[in-house]
Amino acid sequence: MPGISWRLVGMAALGVAVLYFVSVAVGSLGSLPGTDASPARVLAFFVGHRDGLLAAVVLNGIAWCVLMPVVFVELRLRTTGRGSAAASLALAGALVESALVGVLLVFVALAAFDAPDLSPRLARLLADGFALATSASAWPTVLCAVAMVVAIQRSRVLPAYTANLGLAVALHCAAGVGLARAGAFSPAGIAVWMAAIGVSMLRRGPELVTDDA
Repeated sequence: MPGISWRLVGMAALGVAVLYFVSVAVGSLGSLPGTDASPARVLAFFVGHRDGLLAAVVLNGIAWCVLMPVVFVELRLRTTGRGSAAASLALAGALVESALVGVLLVFVALAAFDAPDLSPRLARLLADGFALATSASAWPTVLCAVAMVVAIQRSRVLPAYTANLGLAVALHCAAGVGLARAGAFSPAGIAVWMAAIGVSMLRRGPELVTDDA
């Protein structure tokens, strides 16, 4: 049986997107130095954006480590019939992704909190840890998105357009060959997908048909 209000879950999905995009602005994440930046430049960024980065860590922690798992747990509970196995895989992928996001946020939190006392070399090391964890988190995203696409198509738990958008997110992640603030591994595409899921939940309400015909 469903665990909590369908509309509350829709708000949680929208919350993932809102908190992520707010964090980008607050933490100046769009100007985060790339993996080829010098250690001195990386340290300067951490020092100059210390407060914003710490706020962004909190916002993203709530979004990806709290709200997103809630959404996929509820989707699993509401998906029955032939889509249930795929929904279980989607939930597993979401939980692994959430854990990896938690790891990468630890790297950012450490770098920002200790920024005034960091050496350039340590700043570069923490930035590389963030980059590797972000890169790794893309692959459970692919599993989560593809499995959820199958679950939606088989159970009708969400409208068809959310499946199409989920497939686009999966293909975008799988096509990537490296980490970037934008592009294949950017969380922006996933945030947009979460927003679409949230809107569909709020518009259609709890009367959705989840059993196969």
